[in-house]
Amino acid sequence: MIDTIPYSDNELLKMVKEGNEEAFRQLFFKFYPRLLRYAVRYVNDEDIAEDILQDCFISFWERKSSIRYISLSSLLFCMVRNACLNYIKHNSLIENISVDYVFDIGGEEKLYSLDMQLSPDEILFQKELKIQISKAISLLSDRTRQVFVLSRFRGLKNNEIADRLNITTKAVEKHITKSLKIISSYLENQSLDTKYFIIVSLFFLS
Repeated sequence: MIDTIPYSDNELLKMVKEGNEEAFRQLFFKFYPRLLRYAVRYVNDEDIAEDILQDCFISFWERKSSIRYISLSSLLFCMVRNACLNYIKHNSLIENISVDYVFDIGGEEKLYSLDMQLSPDEILFQKELKIQISKAISLLSDRTRQVFVLSRFRGLKNNEIADRLNITTKAVEKHITKSLKIISSYLENQSLDTKYFIIVSLFFLS
């Protein structure tokens, strides 16, 4: 047993790799609340999110000896993200994900300063997906597109956009709502697999 002191992530990972169950317990309670909130935002169901997290932590423990010394938070969030996306894909729930929901999750990953690496398959699709996303954004009017880019890609708050463009915050909100509806409508016309990979790529657009 280890003392219940605030070990660093690297220290916890080292002890877990050595088979220390108490270190694994501390790791679990340290990350579980954030991971659960993160998973719920994907699957929109706390019970399902809890099941996904349980599977992820079991997999983490079973694979502990082969885990490399990398960012522990990025590893755990990446495992949960992939598990959630697999659940969504296998249960044909792509249509239930709204575009603004996707961007909000992307913002959360940035908030945690996560280094979420793309898989080789995702990298393969990246070029074509960016073209598809550009096509969706090109459907927006000039002002709506300008507001959308400042909001979703530049990270500006509504009042900051309003000041920059000399419009009201209410107008900013209307432009964002309009842009999300147009992009959602565009995605609805894509095949299931294409929409799945578009959603994946949206998380990583810089």
